[in-house]
Amino acid sequence: MFREKIQQNYDDLTPSFRKLADFMLQNQLDAAFMTATELANRLGVDAATVVRFAQELGYTGFRELSKEIQAVVRAELKASYTADLEAADDLQLFRSLLGNEKHNLELTQDRLSEQVNALLPTLLDANQIWVVGQGLCVYLAGLCAGALREIGLSAVSVATDPLEAATNLKEIGQDDLVIGFSLSGMDLDTASAVRFARERGARTFVLAASSVAAAALEAETSIICPGPTQTNVPSFTGLAAMIVVMIAAFAARHPDEAHAMTEETRESYRALLEMQMDIASDLDVEDLWRRF
Repeated sequence: MFREKIQQNYDDLTPSFRKLADFMLQNQLDAAFMTATELANRLGVDAATVVRFAQELGYTGFRELSKEIQAVVRAELKASYTADLEAADDLQLFRSLLGNEKHNLELTQDRLSEQVNALLPTLLDANQIWVVGQGLCVYLAGLCAGALREIGLSAVSVATDPLEAATNLKEIGQDDLVIGFSLSGMDLDTASAVRFARERGARTFVLAASSVAAAALEAETSIICPGPTQTNVPSFTGLAAMIVVMIAAFAARHPDEAHAMTEETRESYRALLEMQMDIASDLDVEDLWRRF
């Protein structure tokens, strides 16, 4: 299938071909129904480049590649999960909805592309990591920043409103990294913060529920974590899972750094507990109550 062919040839692709490959892997629904000319205009390449790209992968031309992408899209749409919102009791409803979240995780796994290979090295090399999000993604940003600190990385979550973002990101540069979270696609403040950082040379990654979310379109690299539901409540299962996976992957690739940070945290915790005990032993509780 086209995904496997792209992944097998990815390292040998030219920059223009890689641009096409990344788009098709992360935006296959869009790519499936675009002509070679439309795709070329979208990515700023020649239509002939699109045709040569298809031939590089072993297809006779773009038409054959397009038909295969369309077939994959149709098959995945048919296989989409449908939760039973009319279940007889809450137990069955919960199980059905959990099935939907399991399906969302599978979609997230399927949408991963070679671009994710750049994430861990960028985390390791970053001087400072800023994590941004708005709405529900504020909490995901906070969770992500906290988890990154647990493995020894300098990370902080910041609000995306213009004043707060300007205050925190005013000195951002090429040694820094901005990670954005996008759930609704209407997160214009997050998109602005990502663009601001990218224009100043910082690396930018966005984890988004959709490839056409404003923040995803502004980022240097976007990782798509689909979250379709049958209710009005958006699913952030894929986004939350990616935080866990990112931290676990970093610890697996860089065990010494992760272990050192864990030991430092333990030592700091012991020291704080000892201080707490000393302070408590010096307190005269009866006198304290009389004073207040």
